[in-house]
Amino acid sequence: MNIEDSHSAIPDGRVLEVTTTTGCVIGCSYCPQDRFAIRQRSASRAKHLHLDDFKRCLAHVPATVDISFAGYSEPWLNPACTDMVEHAYASGHGIRISTTLVGMNERDLQRLQALTFRVFLVHVFDDGTHMNSRLVRGKYIDLVRQLVNADISSVLFMVVGEVHPDLVEIIPEKALIRSRPHRIRAPEVDPDIVEVGQPIAGAVTCADERHHRNLLLPNGDVTLCCMDFERRHVLGNLLRDEYQDLFEGPTFCEITDRMAGKEGFLLCRMCECAGSEAATC
Repeated sequence: MNIEDSHSAIPDGRVLEVTTTTGCVIGCSYCPQDRFAIRQRSASRAKHLHLDDFKRCLAHVPATVDISFAGYSEPWLNPACTDMVEHAYASGHGIRISTTLVGMNERDLQRLQALTFRVFLVHVFDDGTHMNSRLVRGKYIDLVRQLVNADISSVLFMVVGEVHPDLVEIIPEKALIRSRPHRIRAPEVDPDIVEVGQPIAGAVTCADERHHRNLLLPNGDVTLCCMDFERRHVLGNLLRDEYQDLFEGPTFCEITDRMAGKEGFLLCRMCECAGSEAATC
């Protein structure tokens, strides 16, 4: 099968989520960022995903796959993030954004306003309970205000806990989603913050089909999903592999067998989006 044939065989609804950098200053208490950084640095010296490497990776991904700028760290901590978004958009991919806006500037926002997004989700700083509220300062507050007033129809806001007091009057309540942490991201934290469940035995299903919502890392590696902070299931590397190869290799085949009930480690067994029967995340 040639590249064109394999690309045309990729169904719609798939997402490649991009982690643009290793390490994050946001400091979310429910995010095991340190564990990700340790594991990623042991695998690669690449701290940032370089624009040229991103273009090489994207050349292996069919346009039917949406590109999501979110991943295991704040996307705009990489100065080339807006360039990557524009390149993916120009390449015909649907674009999804999930950001705190930290690292973004007014010029970035102006450039983004020229694009259309499937989703533009802003993770709003809370009152300091779970996030590094010291990052909420004058320029940042001004940027949030500009985004609220910008012509981006797909913008939504999400907060875990209570909105930072300096942002309460800026964020429109009708566009605000109140959420809670995912338990698999921080299994060691206080159960009052993250509910801890028992691993699922036997066959496993994913309510969110995250096995087709994979994560691109700064060195080109692709992990199973946004919950795989410790690189437990690496499907391949898009600097050398075609997108379709990720789902035909031994790692993904092993994941599929274990989801069907075969014994062996499977991250999905500890995820709140998984169940013996389809569940809602």
